Amino acid sequence: MAAITKPDPILFINRFLCYGNEYPSYCPRFTKLTLAKTPHLKDMIEDEKRANEVIAEIGRFSLQGSSVNRHALIFALAACAHSKSPSAKHGAYALLPRILLDSSELFTFIDYATTLSAPTSGWGHGQRNSILNWYKNRSAVELGALVCKGKSRLKWTHRDVLRLIHPKATNDGYDTVKKTYAESDSTEVQTLLKYFYGVNEVKHTTDHQVAARFIEEHILTSAQVPTTLYTSKEVWGALAQTMNYVELLNHLGKMTAIGVLEEDSPFTSNILVRITDSELIRESKIHPVEIANLLKMYECGHVSTMSKLNWIPYMPVMEALTNALHTSFELLVPTDKTYCVAVDIAGSSTAGREHGVVTTHISTITAAMVTALVRKEPEVAVFVFHSKEIQPISTNKSMSVENIASLLTPHITGGTDPSKPLTWATEQKTAFDVFLILSDLLQLSNDNTKEALKEYRAAVNPDAKLLVCGMKKNTMMFKTADYNDAGMLDIVGFDERCPQLIAEFARGFK
Repeated sequence: MAAITKPDPILFINRFLCYGNEYPSYCPRFTKLTLAKTPHLKDMIEDEKRANEVIAEIGRFSLQGSSVNRHALIFALAACAHSKSPSAKHGAYALLPRILLDSSELFTFIDYATTLSAPTSGWGHGQRNSILNWYKNRSAVELGALVCKGKSRLKWTHRDVLRLIHPKATNDGYDTVKKTYAESDSTEVQTLLKYFYGVNEVKHTTDHQVAARFIEEHILTSAQVPTTLYTSKEVWGALAQTMNYVELLNHLGKMTAIGVLEEDSPFTSNILVRITDSELIRESKIHPVEIANLLKMYECGHVSTMSKLNWIPYMPVMEALTNALHTSFELLVPTDKTYCVAVDIAGSSTAGREHGVVTTHISTITAAMVTALVRKEPEVAVFVFHSKEIQPISTNKSMSVENIASLLTPHITGGTDPSKPLTWATEQKTAFDVFLILSDLLQLSNDNTKEALKEYRAAVNPDAKLLVCGMKKNTMMFKTADYNDAGMLDIVGFDERCPQLIAEFARGFK
């Protein structure tokens, strides 16, 4: 096996598309993207010989789901579109209609393109045509749904965009459209008119039953429902049938609080079926870590201690979520790597909880991450450690999240030394492909991780990779990874994207 050397510049592009920056570091916090912060991206798209490689990576990463940073992907697309390279420009405009999935992403691209092309407007022939194709390449019904679900963002509206790409846009409203096209024989036009009618009725009706009927018939989202209907059982019962799987799980607490989920509710049985539907779980690509975290949150009866939304957990929902968790473990795709997973038990890395988009239960997500690896990977050695000691713990593929969580209970205080597992593995001459360190990293007692990895590679496995993961979103910023080392990654705060990022890093961005 050849030793890992300084990476090809394309790996910095891979990092940017995954993490939102060119450093070996992922942080859930959003940061403003600029070309000054992405020197390799800037250099490669200005090099006619390598511009096509960037376009190819943008196209490839656009298909990789949660492992891609959508903001970074759209920024890279806009940077290519406004570069001096003809290859980058033509490639970006060819990809645009396929890559931008909804109105929000279209407006985000336009905002980045406007900034990158300053002081000019940026609305050249290529951009006008590619954005026009974004509209034209969709059926009338699909486009109508996209426009209604995303009317504006970043001060841009569809009316603004259509004016700039030349087709005339009016603001006549539903009544004028109905009058103009009511007699059309086109099935597509009539379907679209019915959809617009449903959206319009839900927006203005006070009748909960009418709103629920149109929500189900036209698959409307919660964003299209006025807040005056947010306490309606009928409305949420209908939304529960149209939501995607992840949204459904995130709203179980709300639906329990207002009585949609209870023994005598007419909606309960259908919702429970959806929670446990293996095909929905597969299509959503939700990771067991996220389901385990949502299960723990639902069990607690509130999103956070500061939230006004509270509920009494409904046992059949708990059972359905547990079954969904088991199914999600079975659906995992292994990376086929050997892992050393070391959990820091110095401090509160396995005991805390905090606020985020969804409350994060640190002990649950740590145990769920370990369980997922133990169940699906060919060989996983699990350890608990602190700055002075490391101990193996016995695990097997039949163990539950609760079983593993009980083995990870913190029992000491002190600093964190992420080099400890590396030092142990070097001394024992034990071969691993990937080291995964899970910690709160509130206090680093030692920062010779780079040196410890070099020693391990020299003594045991020259291709070994290292991930150091600070589990809390308020984890202090830390840098254990070498900028030029393709085999190191720091995760500064664990969120729902991290399990997939870990898997892609282990595979090598393949």
